[in-house]
Amino acid sequence: MHTHDEMQVLLVDTVRRKVGYPLRKKVTLGILGGVAISLGFLAAIRAMAPLTALQSPIVSLVGASLFPVGLIMIVFTGQELATGNMFILGYGALNHNLGWLRYFFEVTLITLLNGLGAILLAYIFGHYLGLTKVDIYGKQVAAMAMAKVTPSMPMIFFSAIGANWLVAMGVYLGMVAKNAIGKIVGMWFPVMIFVLIGFNHVIANFFLLPAAYFNGTITLVQMLHNLVPAFLGNTFGGLLLAASLYFTKDKNNA
Repeated sequence: MHTHDEMQVLLVDTVRRKVGYPLRKKVTLGILGGVAISLGFLAAIRAMAPLTALQSPIVSLVGASLFPVGLIMIVFTGQELATGNMFILGYGALNHNLGWLRYFFEVTLITLLNGLGAILLAYIFGHYLGLTKVDIYGKQVAAMAMAKVTPSMPMIFFSAIGANWLVAMGVYLGMVAKNAIGKIVGMWFPVMIFVLIGFNHVIANFFLLPAAYFNGTITLVQMLHNLVPAFLGNTFGGLLLAASLYFTKDKNNA
């Protein structure tokens, strides 16, 4: 595995690579990143719904165990994920490799592209094919969506901080490992924990909430009630981890 000092250099190199992508590449990788997260979430919903109907005590554990597949697909294929970028580019901004305006532009752009990919998957696979619409699956989506839009905006914000602290930690641990198994394990458990706790992840919610909206369960206003504070909280959570690494770094190595 990489040492702490090696990780400082790797993070800076990753920042430079990401901000240097041409727009066409960012658009493609951003949309695909949203699709990947949504596929992991869709698998979780399809596994959870029958267990919910049986009142199984392992419903949440099963869903949480499947969700990280999306992040693993993103990392291994080089796709873009906004919540990971909130952390990685945040480290770059703290390290003066990019300005803060550029940071927020990059993060917002990838968030919207991830969201587009997630909404497309929610409509085509979820609504049109009925994978999140019919029978127990529609009920599962409705229950999960209502749990996301019911809390107050401050509660969603703080929940989102926890989500991206763990997602960013998964991204970091995945980068620390030098082999495929180490990367998978490093990413799997922090992401599984955030899902198991029920924290708010803006890109995951870009799939769940439109799926519920297409089913007629929630409104656009309710979607925004969640997505805006979730975005802000995720950003803050990613920056917290970036700052913790920045202020403990060896100034000679990054």
